[in-house]
This record gives sequence, structure tokens and C-alpha cells, in this order.
Amino acid sequence: MPVNTFALTSNFNGNQVAASGALIENFREWIRGLNVPLPPKADLLKQIAEAYDAYVAPIDIPGVPNLVEPWLDSALKAIVLQQVSRIYDNFAAN
Repeated sequence: MPVNTFALTSNFNGNQVAASGALIENFREWIRGLNVPLPPKADLLKQIAEAYDAYVAPIDIPGVPNLVEPWLDSALKAIVLQQVSRIYDNFAAN
């Protein structure tokens, strides 16, 4: 992979939203060039959920009582899965 694969061609005048959109588009083009098929969405979400449970959920969040932490972990996991689902849909549509 060339060093400048994800290099941005403009400074975006400090607009981080535009810069992140350009970076995502560069990443999408790179993925498309690999010609790797997407896994089924259900399988991907299952793997992400398992990875979250194995690597993220066990981390103790400082300042959060142990009584509340499982609820927070569930909420964070739901957000992660929702965002992965949206990213998958975005890549699948293009």
C-alpha cells in the first residue's frame, strides 16, 4: 500500500467534517479496489458483538459504579452495533 493512500488533497480550511468525509471516501475507494466481498451483515454484527463482549465490556470504567456499569456497557454496545450497521449499509450501497 502506498504511503499516501489515505492522504487528503485539500486542507479543508479547518472543516473537520469535510476532512473526515474525504478520508472515508478515500478508505471506501481503497476497499473497493481490493475486490473483497462484504461478509453477511448478521455475521459481521455477531463478530463485532462478540469482540465487544470479549475486549471492551471487561474494562472497568473509572468513576462509574459497578451497579451502573452493566447498563452503560449495554448502551455503548448498542451504539457500536448501530454505527457498524450504518457503516456496513453505506459500504454495501456503494
